Amino acid sequence: MNKALLLLLIRWACVLVVSFTTAFLLMHFGRRTVWYKSRLYHQLLSGDADQRLHAASVLAQVGGEQQLLEALKSDEAEVHEMARRGLEHLWFHASGQEACDTLEAACQAAEAEDFKEALRVLDRLTSKYPKYAEAWNRRAAVLWQLGQYRKALTDCERTLSLNPNHYGAWQGLGVCHLQLGDVAGACRSLRAALKIAPHDDATRRSLEKCEELLRTYPSISKPAKPTDLL
Repeated sequence: MNKALLLLLIRWACVLVVSFTTAFLLMHFGRRTVWYKSRLYHQLLSGDADQRLHAASVLAQVGGEQQLLEALKSDEAEVHEMARRGLEHLWFHASGQEACDTLEAACQAAEAEDFKEALRVLDRLTSKYPKYAEAWNRRAAVLWQLGQYRKALTDCERTLSLNPNHYGAWQGLGVCHLQLGDVAGACRSLRAALKIAPHDDATRRSLEKCEELLRTYPSISKPAKPTDLL
């Protein structure tokens, strides 16, 4: 092989490496650009069922929280339901796979009504990942099941300090306020939840009943039963 041909081959190899690297970087980082997320958002709003599912899934994977939050306000049921699922996936996986797997174990224990085991796992998880909002939110739910309402309220507030858009934590905060007799606080929290997720019918019904309680008994001091309102 002569020297000229060897140099030509080396040059082409360099061009291929640069081209491949550029394409990879564009594909990897381009998926996280505002333009790409905006494109997925419009697909979620106006695409067919498969396109909407794809858009919501990819937005969850590339950190498209703002786009999913906007879609959550859509009047179309299919759109805001897919946005809700996308947000829950994004928040669940926010601290990596190990944290996600541990949280899944805690959720399984809670579903089996082994709340003490769920709390043990969540205590360890929140200690190791103190910025993992979903772990605090799930621990609040377990504490509520155990009747530890003030601790549950504190965990809801911790969740919201990390993720102010967590409508589930606002809902939980409302239930905690209600259980502790603060109907006005429950109303404020439920309104905040509806501002983020305006089509949540259960939250809207709870708010309507809380507001009715507040109008009927403006100085109410005894806790109402949450089961009467949810």
